[in-house]
Amino acid sequence: MKKFSILVLVVFIFAGAANAQLRFGIKGGANFSSLSTPSSEIDQVKAATNYQAGVLMQVKLGAFAIQPEILYSMKGSDLQNATESAKLKKILVDDYSSLKYETQTIDVPINLQLGKDFGPARVYLQAGPYFSFLVGAALDGDVATYDKVDKELKFNNFDWGIGMGLGAELGSLQLSVKYDFGMTPVGDKTITSSQYNINMNPFYEMKNRNLNVSLAYLF
Repeated sequence: MKKFSILVLVVFIFAGAANAQLRFGIKGGANFSSLSTPSSEIDQVKAATNYQAGVLMQVKLGAFAIQPEILYSMKGSDLQNATESAKLKKILVDDYSSLKYETQTIDVPINLQLGKDFGPARVYLQAGPYFSFLVGAALDGDVATYDKVDKELKFNNFDWGIGMGLGAELGSLQLSVKYDFGMTPVGDKTITSSQYNINMNPFYEMKNRNLNVSLAYLF
């Protein structure tokens, strides 16, 4: 009976794969990114507008689809009123009334979609994890400044999180809107006093947030 059940399951898997619709595509769009909350050392965090571009694969079976993507993504935020931050001033030397934080990452979202057809159009909800790998970063457009800060504060090179959104398809075109919630702190916890266990990295208190609006062409 057990062997029969396994055989039936395998038959269903292969039958589903045979009926699945496989498409590839290219994708690009805008990022409206920020950091989750101001830290104790940074008064305000404002969103910044950047972009993303990459490729995707969509496997569709009935109302369900899975769409993994590989994207080059620019993100960042404007850190406001940082002049009172003794920790940042000590490292950056100059007084900053604002500080522009930018990153370049390779993002790998895996979007699970549940959709419904309306004639030639398809509307869907999507959710799933993403994995992000840092390939470059700058503070106020200066990579050297970022590297200098990183030696003291230590930024994380990897992020993962959950994305949720919706989209629509018409023929080969796909329009989607998605919000990503980062789960990894932007910076590592930096302890300078074992006696008091005080964190000296304000970026440890913040996580990535990103709203992306994108258009894809499927073929």
